[in-house]
Amino acid sequence: MQDLRQTPQYAIYMQKIGWKVEWENGCFYYIKRLPFLGSVIKFQRPTTLDHHDIETLAKKYKVFQVILEPKDESQAITLKSHFYKLSKSPFLPSKTIHIHLNKSEEEILKTLHQKTRYNIKIAERNGIEIWSSEDIDQFADFWQQCAKKQRGMFLSQKKEIKEIFKAFGEHAELLFAYHNKMLVGAILLIHSNEVSYYMYAASTNEGKKLFAPTYLVWKGVQQSKWRGSKIFDFEGIYDDRFPLPTWKGFSKFKKSWGGEEVLYPGCFIKWRLPV
Repeated sequence: MQDLRQTPQYAIYMQKIGWKVEWENGCFYYIKRLPFLGSVIKFQRPTTLDHHDIETLAKKYKVFQVILEPKDESQAITLKSHFYKLSKSPFLPSKTIHIHLNKSEEEILKTLHQKTRYNIKIAERNGIEIWSSEDIDQFADFWQQCAKKQRGMFLSQKKEIKEIFKAFGEHAELLFAYHNKMLVGAILLIHSNEVSYYMYAASTNEGKKLFAPTYLVWKGVQQSKWRGSKIFDFEGIYDDRFPLPTWKGFSKFKKSWGGEEVLYPGCFIKWRLPV
């Protein structure tokens, strides 16, 4: 399946947030100019890997750093043969969980952790209501507020959230969770090439106590099946190879949904003289 980062919609999104886009031999490349240094080129989970195309573009844009995130080990071996080095910090999640949606809802429920199934029922009893929405401004504001309260710092992601929603249009979906008419949780899903991605999620502390995040994921899985997706991708969990301690909490939540753990090789980098 074609990865999200190799779709025309994602290319539009990257343009909107300041990257130049090139298209060569069926793949998208993303280039950004950095003052006084030159340019970086980013190439993520390509369907094919053409070293000649990469070098041609690197010379064209006077690139000092080439960033490549292969889709599988075969591509990783090719990169190593061209003297790329494995980075300690991938740009894309190097490990994720896939829920296969070709099963019935009853079969999917059986694969969940017992407590997760129970929490879905508790959320229903708590009166959590899930509504679809088109209000990306409300979602972006809500996400920013929750991130600031829960992480104790300001994370500027509103532009990225809004632009990816606009770029994917009818393939982007917002689900809001309400309790007594108060917004307590929300998720942004992207549906692309038979895969539904769990891109952004937010919840208040009250929403967590009411199990709104669990109920939102379940509704997201149902919506993804209805749209014809074959896979629900949680878009990242904690990876021992590239440890990010802050990922452990939400990774435990994602793992409670069962599914298949999927590994990617990571991020490979090559430095070059920008001439």
